[in-house]
Parts: sequence; C-alpha cells; structure tokens
Amino acid sequence: KLTRIFTLSSGINAEYGGSGAKSDSFAGGKFPDENFAIKHDRRGTIGMANDGPHTNGSQFYITFGPAPWMDGKYVAMGYIIEGMSVLDDIESIETYNERPKRPLILHDCGLLSEAL
Repeated sequence: KLTRIFTLSSGINAEYGGSGAKSDSFAGGKFPDENFAIKHDRRGTIGMANDGPHTNGSQFYITFGPAPWMDGKYVAMGYIIEGMSVLDDIESIETYNERPKRPLILHDCGLLSEAL
C-alpha cells in the first residue's frame, strides 16, 4: 500500500491475499508491543502496524513525513539512516486506490549484521 504523504506499508499474509491485513508474524501469531520510545517525528520512521494493543504481525510501514498521531499506538522501530533517495523514488510511483500501478520490489537490501 502506498499512501501519498503518509506511508508505504507492506506485509505478508496468505489468508488475506497477501495484503498484510490481520497478518501474523513470521513465527506465527501476534506479538506484544515492545515500547513506544521511538517517536514518529520524521520522514523515514520504520514501524509495525497492528490491529490494536499487542497485535503486531508481519505488516510494517515507513512514514513519508512526521506522524505524531501514531505515537503510543504503533511501535516505531527506528529510522532510515541511509538511502532516503529510495524512499523518494517509492513515493513518486504512480498509484491506483493506494496500490502501486507497477510492481515494487526491494532486493539486495543487505542484512543488519553486515552493516554493523
């Protein structure tokens, strides 16, 4: 899902046609909120979407701008620190009903352990 000026969101869920809606985590089931220490105070905030308290699954989002109304409701995990131009490119993709009109595939992203 690509909502202009708000977020890019994605997730994996076979039951709901791969939409990410009501998705379970890769380990199965939901998992609890960790904390709300990181704020949605800038472009490039990365977090987990949910269906309410302690219902995190496999759907994630990246904000296109500050989203303070999400603080305390959605767990932000961090911020994009390198490659913001990729987010700019994603935001410019033409959409229809908040869905990209062409496939959007992220690949060769690397692993956190490689970056440390």
